[in-house]
Amino acid sequence: MKDCNISRRHSLLGGLALAGGYALIPLLVALPARAVDGIGTVERLKGSASINRGGSQSVLSAGDPVMVGDVVTTLAESRLRIAFADGSQVNLGELTRITIDEFNFTRETLSRQAAFDLQSGLIQAITAKSGAGSSFAIRTGNAVAASRSTQWIVEARKAETTVLVQEGKVDVQEASLGFRAFSSAEQDKAILLSAGQVTTIGKLGGGLGPQVAEEQKLAAYLAALAMD
Repeated sequence: MKDCNISRRHSLLGGLALAGGYALIPLLVALPARAVDGIGTVERLKGSASINRGGSQSVLSAGDPVMVGDVVTTLAESRLRIAFADGSQVNLGELTRITIDEFNFTRETLSRQAAFDLQSGLIQAITAKSGAGSSFAIRTGNAVAASRSTQWIVEARKAETTVLVQEGKVDVQEASLGFRAFSSAEQDKAILLSAGQVTTIGKLGGGLGPQVAEEQKLAAYLAALAMD
């Protein structure tokens, strides 16, 4: 089986516009059943979601492939799960928009470099174990959160980014959208979250540091991500 080794920058100015919390979809067409250079597939879908690929807007269905550069958007009362070639997956809540900015995976070494731009909404990442030097990052308008193997939730809302860790550890750093990865110096300044901890970047002018996550908050996030 061929390695999945794909990387491409994608403009965040393109894709699906959001207005008043609802997605504007000028034209939707069905995607091809498969794509040879797909890096993952839509594993589950509840409600409606769309994808912008190379400027073409399409509806998404379970089983559709996803590629680097795709902009994925869920509509109201919708949920979406994407399974990737390395075994990782992301779950999207309603009114969420992400760009799959980078995904490189080599099966022999389990090396992975993955980056997602979360413009708005709620995403849960469940990252598979990977080789040395691997990274899995979710970026928002004012923060970047990165890990190697863990389970975590990120919410982007207006000028705030909340990161809650369910399992493992996650580094969180205040940064502008487009920040790709942590240098050694930046990692030293990052907030390290462990399982059961949460932080919000942008609140009261900066990160609050690790806080114990309230059970009600986690329950609310999980309910907003639930497929059933």
